Amino acid sequence: VLGSATGTATIYGAVAGGQGTVPPGTYLSTFSGAQIEFRYRYTSGSSCSTASGTVAADPTFTINATVAANCLVSTQNIEFGSKGVLDGNVDATGQVSVTCTPAAAYTVSLNGGTTGSPPTTRKMSKGVETVTYGLCKNADRTQPWGDASVPGSTVPGTGTGVPQVFTVYGRVPPQATPSAGVYTDTVVVTVTY
Repeated sequence: VLGSATGTATIYGAVAGGQGTVPPGTYLSTFSGAQIEFRYRYTSGSSCSTASGTVAADPTFTINATVAANCLVSTQNIEFGSKGVLDGNVDATGQVSVTCTPAAAYTVSLNGGTTGSPPTTRKMSKGVETVTYGLCKNADRTQPWGDASVPGSTVPGTGTGVPQVFTVYGRVPPQATPSAGVYTDTVVVTVTY
């Protein structure tokens, strides 16, 4: 008799931080029945109490959020220090730290450096002169750490939501000694997930 009306009310949601870690996927909650109630009043009063308001039919709605697989990576340089004559192994280590969404599978690869060399014959350079070095996955330096171009040379992992630290074992083997100076190389770390 009095006609009809429509209205819109925005419900604001927030996902609180500090909840720990969860695997990737879609998470949802469905509100229905006694969990939610809308009241309305069609008189001039201001109360929507049970006595004076009307309860609408129980609505149903769903809240959802998607947690995507994600990884963060940080590195620590490898410093071989000073060596006058390269007549013996020179060893040093660095680190790769990977933080991935829980349950996300990933692999860590190291490219061949500036010259694109194989894992155990990468080149540090000073001008046209080079020093050969290798990067490995194990302390004995018998398992090269490379990329997909060298089967079996990447490092696999599964995310836990907290940093996972991998040691990179470097070695400069005995070789002809070039002229004195600082020799450097840049290796790109790739995390595939």
